Amino acid sequence: MKVLKFHPLMTISLLQLQFQRLLSCNVTVYVHNSLGNAFDTLKEAGFPADMLVEYPIDETLSLREFEEELEEKFNFSLELCNKKDNKPFTNKSQHLFQIIAADGSREDGNSTLDISLDLWLNNRQAPPGFSC
Repeated sequence: MKVLKFHPLMTISLLQLQFQRLLSCNVTVYVHNSLGNAFDTLKEAGFPADMLVEYPIDETLSLREFEEELEEKFNFSLELCNKKDNKPFTNKSQHLFQIIAADGSREDGNSTLDISLDLWLNNRQAPPGFSC
């Protein structure tokens, strides 16, 4: 099962990396009809939770359903994009499992993002002024 992890202090870039890894596609994040990259963190972009949220991905959803579901739950909108040219998918009725299966370059066992997210979450507990 694939699980998206959201944290209010997570950057938009880290969110985009998660999509690239989990769904084998890129994502453009929008907040109030402007690009999400204008915001540093998900909290600034209107993320409603105050702690880590793990969100299981239903791979049987269509791209449209998935985008709408995340917008409703997390207060920012997404547009899933092709990994090769970063253009939005035009067939929104296509299912998530179809775009995951279409990517033959997947590396199994790649846990770099999970490790990075865990390290980031642990390092944010450091006292102010302390940096590695």
